[in-house]
Amino acid sequence: MELKNAFLGFAALWTILILGLNVGCNRLEYSNDPSYALEFSSDTVLFDTVFTSIGSITLPLKVYNLNDQAVQIESIELMNGGDSQFRINIDGEVGPEVSNWPLLAGDSLWIFIEVTVDPTNTSNPFVLEDDILFRTNGNDQSVKVVAWGQNANFHGGLGQLSPLPTCEETWGPDRPHVVYGIVQVETDCSLTILPGTQVHVHPGGGLLVYQSSLNVLGQLGAEVVFQGDRLEAEYESLPGQWGIELDFAFETEFGIEEVTVARGGIWLFGGVSCQIQHAILKNGTIGLQVDTTGTTIAPALNIQNTRIYNMSATGLFAQGGTIDGYNNLIYDCGLATAAFTLGGTYRLDHCTFANYWSSGTVRQSPSVLLTDWYEDVNGQIQYRSLEGSEFNNCIMWGNNHQLTDFDELVVSVLTPLSEPLFRNCSVDVQDEEFPLELLESCTLEAIPDFASTMNRDFHLVSNNAIWNGGQSQFAIGLDLDGLPRSVGVPDKGCYERP
Repeated sequence: MELKNAFLGFAALWTILILGLNVGCNRLEYSNDPSYALEFSSDTVLFDTVFTSIGSITLPLKVYNLNDQAVQIESIELMNGGDSQFRINIDGEVGPEVSNWPLLAGDSLWIFIEVTVDPTNTSNPFVLEDDILFRTNGNDQSVKVVAWGQNANFHGGLGQLSPLPTCEETWGPDRPHVVYGIVQVETDCSLTILPGTQVHVHPGGGLLVYQSSLNVLGQLGAEVVFQGDRLEAEYESLPGQWGIELDFAFETEFGIEEVTVARGGIWLFGGVSCQIQHAILKNGTIGLQVDTTGTTIAPALNIQNTRIYNMSATGLFAQGGTIDGYNNLIYDCGLATAAFTLGGTYRLDHCTFANYWSSGTVRQSPSVLLTDWYEDVNGQIQYRSLEGSEFNNCIMWGNNHQLTDFDELVVSVLTPLSEPLFRNCSVDVQDEEFPLELLESCTLEAIPDFASTMNRDFHLVSNNAIWNGGQSQFAIGLDLDGLPRSVGVPDKGCYERP
C-alpha cells in the first residue's frame, strides 16, 4: 500500500511538472497591430491642491488594454524628462521613463504620479504642466498632468467651461487669480474685480460673461491687470498668450475637419451694464470682445481709462456691440486695435488707437474698422445700423499710414447716417471714396506728434494746434494719467499735454 501511494504521488508530481513545462513553452505573444490603443481613466490628471508651503501629493492614473491580445508598451515617459516637476511610479519602478511594459488582454495597470510644489518659488509658473507619453506598436498617446505651481486663487478646471462657484463673486488683490480654461459668469450673476487685482490666464482660457455683469473696478495706480500666466522674462512682451479658444469638428468631403476659433480673453456675450475702469489687458489674442447683437441692452459696456495692447489679433472686437467709453489707449495689435462690426452703438471720447505692430507679422488690417453689414451663410447681405454711434476727440493712427492706398481708418456702411461718426478726430484717411460726410472737423493724414512710438509712449509733445483741437463739449475732466484737461480746448486722444 505504501509503495502504491508513493507511486501515485510520484505520478501526480510528474504530471504537474509536465504541465508546467508545457505552459512554460507557450510563450506570451504580443500583438504588433498598430491600431491597438490604450484606454485611460482620464485624459488629464489635475492636482488641484493649492499649497501654502512646500508639499507633495500623489494621484493615480489607470491604463487599460481593452484589446483581445496582449501588448507590450514600448515606452512610458514624461515629455519633459528629467526636467519635469512630476515623477511617475509603475509597480515600484520610478520614471521619468519606463520601457517594455507588458499588459495582458483585458488587463490594466496603475501609474502613480507625484508632484512636489514650492509655492513660495516665484520663478515657478502658476500652472505646472507635462505630458505622460505612451508608445504601443508605434502608436503614440498622451495624458496631460497639471498642478498649481504657486499660492494663488485658481478658477476653472478640467472641461471647457466652468461656472463661478457663486452668483455674486468678488476677486480681490490678496493673491493673484489664475484662470484655467473658460470661466463663466452665468446669466443674471456678476463678477466684481477690486483695485490692484492681478489676473493671469492660461492659454486657451478667459472669462465668458454670458447675459451677466462684469465690474472691473481698478483705480489710478491700482489698475486691474489681465495677462498670461507665465512670468518669465521672455514672456513679458509676447502676444497671443491667452484668450478663449473654441474647438469645433465638422464633416467635409475630405472627412472630419477640426478648427479652433479664437474669442475674446474677456468675452461679453449679451453683457448687462458691464464696466471696466483703470484696467490693463496685454499679451493676448483678442483682448476684449463685446457681442450684443439681437439685444436691446445699452450700453453693454462702459470702459474708461483702460489700456489694451500687444494682442496678436484685435484689441477691442465688437459685434453689434453697445459701448460707451473714454480715455482708453489701444495699441499694437496684429490685426486691428479696434473692430466695430455688425453695426452697434458706440460712444467713445478721447481715445487713442495707435497700431505700431511689429511682432513678426505684416499687418494687413486698418487700425480701426467699422461696418454695418455682414454676409450670412446663404450669401445674403444683412444690415445692422450704426445709428447713434460717435467718436469724439480721438486719434486713429498706425505705422502703415505711409503706405499708398492704405487707410488706418476704414468704414464700410451701406446706409447713410443722420449724423457724423467722427468729430474733431485725427485720422489717417487717403481713400478718395471715403464717405467724408461721416467726418466733422477732423484732420486727415496729419501725423500725430507722439513722444516715442518706438517706446510706445503716445503722449503728445508738440504745441501744434492740430492736437489741441478737441471740442470741450466732449471733454473729460481728467486724462488717462489723471491730469486735468485744458479748459475750452482739450487735446485729442487719451493724454493731455502739460
